[in-house]
Amino acid sequence: MISRNYIYKTFKEHFSFLIFALLLVGSFQILMLTLVVEADILNITQIFFSKFPPQLQQFFGEEFIAQFSISGAVAFGYNHPIVLIFLAIIAIMLPAKHIAGEIEDGTLELLVSLPIKRIKLSFSLWILSVLMPLIAIIGGWSGTLIGMMIYPQTSNLPFVKIFQIGINLWLLILTINGYTFLFSAYSREGNRVTLRAAGVTLFFFFLNYTVKLWSAVSFLKPFTIFSYYQPQQIVTGQASLIENIGILAALTTIFLIIAFRKINKMDIPG
Repeated sequence: MISRNYIYKTFKEHFSFLIFALLLVGSFQILMLTLVVEADILNITQIFFSKFPPQLQQFFGEEFIAQFSISGAVAFGYNHPIVLIFLAIIAIMLPAKHIAGEIEDGTLELLVSLPIKRIKLSFSLWILSVLMPLIAIIGGWSGTLIGMMIYPQTSNLPFVKIFQIGINLWLLILTINGYTFLFSAYSREGNRVTLRAAGVTLFFFFLNYTVKLWSAVSFLKPFTIFSYYQPQQIVTGQASLIENIGILAALTTIFLIIAFRKINKMDIPG
């Protein structure tokens, strides 16, 4: 059902970027623990926050302070825009480049002319899309573990919660990858697919923050994929982890089924 040669060739092409993403995500987790332990950010933030007017304190809420605790800082490390951006790049670049981009370049025509089914190529690319962000997230888990070994104060950090955050993040990234596959199946230009997928992801990201800050649009919360990834709530045990993972997995499956059906039937221009 998969082409190992195709997976190896594509993986080798993106290996350098993957290693960079792995090191960045891992280093970021060590940095978060370093800041919260060495700089005592929690105490500094509490003092600074207490000077805010009551209305402003209510606006930010207790969740703002919580992210400067040890567990909160770790959760924030997996939800920082830099981490999300690099993982999203992995999710978007694979289908955008190797489906729509190769149609645009004419190289996909050569691939499908070989004695290999299109669905096999598509499924092989998806397998790689599953593995690459997971490798980067494993880098994050490794960074957290290294940080816990460096700072004994963090030894009671519930790593099972960090593992759950990583799994939830992985499903979020696969959802982004899923609708990028869908866009790629209906386009013949890699750059256009990249812009569409990035635009949709940014829209979901900012909608998530808008919903949090503006109660008048709180009814839109179920319509952003980022509402199904709440690392702070996972740490505190308030998140419906199974439900969130289930919804993201269902969305990903729907996107991929539609995309694979289209790829299997579409005409490749010569």
